[in-house]
Amino acid sequence: MSLRGAPPVEVQSATARPPVRRSARVPHLAAVVCAVALALTACARPIDTDDSDSIALVEAFFAHLEAGEATEAAALTSIDFPEEFIDDDFYRASDALPSDARIVKTTGYDAGGFTATVEYTLEGAEGTGRLELRVVPEEGELRIASWRGDGPITISRMESVGTVTVNDQLKYVLAEDGNELQLLPGAYAVAFEDPTGLVKLIGKEDAFTAYVPDLVDADGQATGDGFSFSPAFMSDVEPGLAAAIEGLQAACGAEHFVGPSCPEELTSVLPGPLGDAVTAEWFREPGPEIVLIDGEYHATSAFRIRFSDDALPILTVSYTGVLTRDAAGAIAFTR
Repeated sequence: MSLRGAPPVEVQSATARPPVRRSARVPHLAAVVCAVALALTACARPIDTDDSDSIALVEAFFAHLEAGEATEAAALTSIDFPEEFIDDDFYRASDALPSDARIVKTTGYDAGGFTATVEYTLEGAEGTGRLELRVVPEEGELRIASWRGDGPITISRMESVGTVTVNDQLKYVLAEDGNELQLLPGAYAVAFEDPTGLVKLIGKEDAFTAYVPDLVDADGQATGDGFSFSPAFMSDVEPGLAAAIEGLQAACGAEHFVGPSCPEELTSVLPGPLGDAVTAEWFREPGPEIVLIDGEYHATSAFRIRFSDDALPILTVSYTGVLTRDAAGAIAFTR
């Protein structure tokens, strides 16, 4: 039988893929994705990178400092300054106030916290002041929250009758507790005074300039002294005390070791005056010890005394008295 003229027959390949059925869910899913993307784009807010208000605040702060307007400068901060330290007259009595301030570095923004590094000049200082200030929003307003050295400065209690006076107005007694100062940046005039004339400051004059905060360069190296000092007895105090006691010891020997120039430990032990031939050697013990009692410096020097008569015991004795400086400027020791 012939196949000529028969309609052609389509033979399907064994490897042919069946036609793909398009799901009606695909367009729907694409629409959902597009809708979410549009929603996210609409909700996203641009980051607020404005720092102009923070810069203006820092500039205003230093402008008030340069003008000696301590009260107005402090009002731009969130620091609780005691009133006596932000008095304009007190602040203007400083040796120098910050001037020629310039912002050399900034980080952050108004909305989320801002930091500015400021360099400024203090007349008479060898180095440049450098301060990093932190600005934060507080209750809808920008405030300077902190800077290096913004905390209280404590004058530690010292065994001294001396006083320090800041800017010729605020006086502090070193022997008292609780001496604290909280100061704006500046160069403050400090004067140390000791009414006994026995004590002076170590390494600096009794009148000096204290930089607050202390001046440091970009590497953190100090370029100006901060508010620190250490009083000590003058160099002639111990030699003067030793000379006074040597005079008492010589007089004690002349009194046959039982007179008023002798230590009490000696006169209470010896039964009576020693013979003219008896001598003694005085060996100094470590010391002297000098303590502050009721506003006076009391000194104690201890000795071991050995007599030329071996029958007499070796005794430990001491001289105790009050140190002063007489009208001629010499060290006086009064028992």
